[in-house]
Amino acid sequence: MQITDAHARILAFDFGTGGLTVGLFNPHENRMEGFGGASYGNLDGLADPSWKEQDPRDWIVAIPKAMAELRKAAKFDASSIVGIGVGGHMHALVVLGEDNQPAMTDGRLLSGAIMWDDPRGEKEGRKLSKELGEPIAARMTASRVRWFAANHPEAWKKTVNRVCVPSTFVALELTGEFGVGPGEGSGMFGQLDRKGRFGNDKLDTIDPELRKRTPKVGAAGEVLGRLNARGAELLGLPEGVPVAYPEGDQPIGMVASGCVDGRASISLGNSVVFNAVGTEPMLKKRGLVDSFRTADNRHLLMTCMTSGCVVYDELVDCFLGCAQWLGKKTSKDDLRNWLTSEATKVPAGCDGVLALPFYKGEGVFMQPTAFASFLGFRNRKRTASGEVTSDAAAFKAGVLARASLEATSLTLRVGFSEMGLKSLDQIVVSGGGSRNLLWPQIIADVFGVPVAKPQNADEAATRGAAYLALLMARREAGDKIELAELLSQHVELTDRVEPNSEHTKLYKKLLPKFEKSLSRLTPLYS
Repeated sequence: MQITDAHARILAFDFGTGGLTVGLFNPHENRMEGFGGASYGNLDGLADPSWKEQDPRDWIVAIPKAMAELRKAAKFDASSIVGIGVGGHMHALVVLGEDNQPAMTDGRLLSGAIMWDDPRGEKEGRKLSKELGEPIAARMTASRVRWFAANHPEAWKKTVNRVCVPSTFVALELTGEFGVGPGEGSGMFGQLDRKGRFGNDKLDTIDPELRKRTPKVGAAGEVLGRLNARGAELLGLPEGVPVAYPEGDQPIGMVASGCVDGRASISLGNSVVFNAVGTEPMLKKRGLVDSFRTADNRHLLMTCMTSGCVVYDELVDCFLGCAQWLGKKTSKDDLRNWLTSEATKVPAGCDGVLALPFYKGEGVFMQPTAFASFLGFRNRKRTASGEVTSDAAAFKAGVLARASLEATSLTLRVGFSEMGLKSLDQIVVSGGGSRNLLWPQIIADVFGVPVAKPQNADEAATRGAAYLALLMARREAGDKIELAELLSQHVELTDRVEPNSEHTKLYKKLLPKFEKSLSRLTPLYS
């Protein structure tokens, strides 16, 4: 069966930090017909409680579970699947030993996948940035390779055969082929060379053992490989189904948002990430802006706030505890909605209250030991009779919530100011945080441009993977279509909000105060 058949379908996998989602995409009706999911989590009992690792084998165990859920949600014939797309969280270092499985020592896992938000790698990233002449963030695979080789020298030389990232490991299990897309590849080791490869000189600088251990870099629309016996068994599909080169969640999010010149995407997930297409990489300054590649190998400029949606989750957990103590039965979703409704009652700028909500440290400011702070709370103003006349800067739920949302948006705005882009016409938001009714409006006001969502914004990760697999399937059928043309046919933007010009002026004045507050607190972080 080819993609032109009316019964043809695409499978799309999103390996997130907390679980797997698999979606069934109908390319002829441009809709996801169903989803399946399975959860996994971080490893316990690590040497340092701040470390974050996952067992890569858990991702594979999740596949048949998620497929079983998908088959309950959507009926499809196994022979109708004509392409598979794979995406996943970026940067995490996966070390493989014998038989392309996670490296073992004395019958135990040598190391879990070192996750993107693990605090290790800052010192190594600083040193690599000088050696390579380009910014290398602590979260990038290169920094983790340097850390791993220094801390496990014997195992690095004798036990580790290959290194990769999560989506590459999954695709290897499915096909037996070892490859990565340009976006995910640039997130591993930085800028690709003119041929779209890692470049041996760069790999040798990172570590002399590295060049023989890395995946090949492919291109959007190319076939990485086809389902082998192992992959067919995991998915319950026939062997031979083509699998696209795996990609990272951020390049995939840009695909789902239909990002072109003048349009940026913001992913509101575990991290909050601003992505835009640039004409050239930003290689002079480390920290605020990372330079990677898009799925179709253009320059991707990124600002990534590590704490992300944690800024809201922490408030939800706090007030959930209060509600439970009072004997109230409520859910986290109810509390999120309540916090948002309270935040809408607070004027823009919170009358000067600023949040620096770095609950997990903050990679964008190169502060892995940063902590959360709120500045500027003041007492409620009252009349002689005790009636409250002003509480815009008071310590209350709405101010905490709004200041947190404003802080994430201001952080991304600081990053955007460093990108040197001549124009920004629109921002497309996706991810779970895009369901928040207030956040898109705050983003529009901070940046001064309209904000919209792709259709079914919380499906962006699977939909983007589906589009890349669709591109591959159409080219397999002889269609020479480019990714930009395909996206123009499939991406639909909804829920557009316009910026409030008065709020935009206010946030423009607030931005220097935000940056100054950060600089004043930085000495305390260390």
